[in-house]
Amino acid sequence: MRVTAALIDVADTLVADFDPADFLYRVAEHCMDLLDIGDAGVMLAAPGGPLRLVATTSEQVRLVELFEIDAREGPCLTAYREGAAVDHVDLTAPSRWPGFSVRAHRAGYHSVHASPIRLRAETIGVLNLFRRATGPLPEADKHLARALADATAISLLQQTALEHHRTLSTQLQGALNTRTVIEQAKGYLASHHGIDPAAAFKHLRAHARHHQVRLADLARDVIDGIVTLPLPPSDDSTRRDAP
Repeated sequence: MRVTAALIDVADTLVADFDPADFLYRVAEHCMDLLDIGDAGVMLAAPGGPLRLVATTSEQVRLVELFEIDAREGPCLTAYREGAAVDHVDLTAPSRWPGFSVRAHRAGYHSVHASPIRLRAETIGVLNLFRRATGPLPEADKHLARALADATAISLLQQTALEHHRTLSTQLQGALNTRTVIEQAKGYLASHHGIDPAAAFKHLRAHARHHQVRLADLARDVIDGIVTLPLPPSDDSTRRDAP
């Protein structure tokens, strides 16, 4: 039932107020809910452009993914370039991605599975699955990851067809641009409320859902000072230590 609900949710993009940023965060969260992984990330690339990070499930994996892009090495980039799934079953073993392996292992991960997001014959991104256990992703999870990646590609194609005046390049670039705004709002809230970035993002997204506004629109309003979010409920685990 959870798998069915997830696939239906990923496919439900034929709406006028489609929010690509929130959609891709939902994809990452479905991976966390359904697969034997510790964290997930989504990378996309506009046609002719570089691979960019658009959604993650934690601050730790976000930093690892950004390192991978900057270093231009890692199983996720390889899966994107080759258009095929890649397994890195032991981050402590010698590999063709030594810098990435060390960085990911220091962040608490022990293996990685990367599944390309393919739009027909073109790879437009990667679904990156980080595990806290050594070994390959279970076969059933690999098939489900492939299904989620395919559903993500199909949904982006459906949305592009619905808004025929917008090109795929514009669609993907919009997701990349909104991520920057969301990161800025997250940083502002973390600094303003004295909480960690993960808690800041959770607070931002919860407010957007409660008030039924687009995540990117709320982030812009927070940055511009149009909307002031109240202090989130007290949680000692999310507070930064006082100086």
